[in-house]
Amino acid sequence: MNGETDIFDMTEENKPQKPPMSKKAKKRLIYVFCVVLGIVLATLVVVIGSAIFSGASTPEEAIAEYQKASLLYDIDGMIEYSSEYNKTVLYGNRQTTDKLLKPYLEKGYEGFEAKYTEDDIKFGLISVLRYEQGDKKFETAMEKYNQKVENGSDDISEIAIVRMTVDTGKSKTTRDYVAVKVGGRWYFAFAEV
Repeated sequence: MNGETDIFDMTEENKPQKPPMSKKAKKRLIYVFCVVLGIVLATLVVVIGSAIFSGASTPEEAIAEYQKASLLYDIDGMIEYSSEYNKTVLYGNRQTTDKLLKPYLEKGYEGFEAKYTEDDIKFGLISVLRYEQGDKKFETAMEKYNQKVENGSDDISEIAIVRMTVDTGKSKTTRDYVAVKVGGRWYFAFAEV
């Protein structure tokens, strides 16, 4: 065969050779791979974190989610966004746990149907004021909190007073709510009188 290559002969020396990838292209490919991997990992952390941890990432979210759960008779939502103070109020006893509270609330709401749908409920945020330990407002709120929860303020790093309007289509109320931050998450504590 006088120096010609047989295209059907797939021995190693006759296989078509890919041109080598340039260093610049390799760097781009590695960079794109790292960015995609980072986005996937961040998404997984957020999804898993939301599934594992109760509470909300902001005080206004904690108030809105608790209020919505209450209006829809969503017991799991009520428990998820309730502080220890509110759980004590709901159960009527300091010796409550989520395992005790859930069947208690299920029995209490048995036979009742929510008057609203999720689409009926609208929230209007007016203001959020945050206070840390040492602030007078923090201490005042914690006095009320500790009336229901023994040493309740020990784990609370911050409180927020959230002024919010809740509009159900049938009624519209504006009031101040107190949210507490425990372990980096926010929970509904109580509504100001």
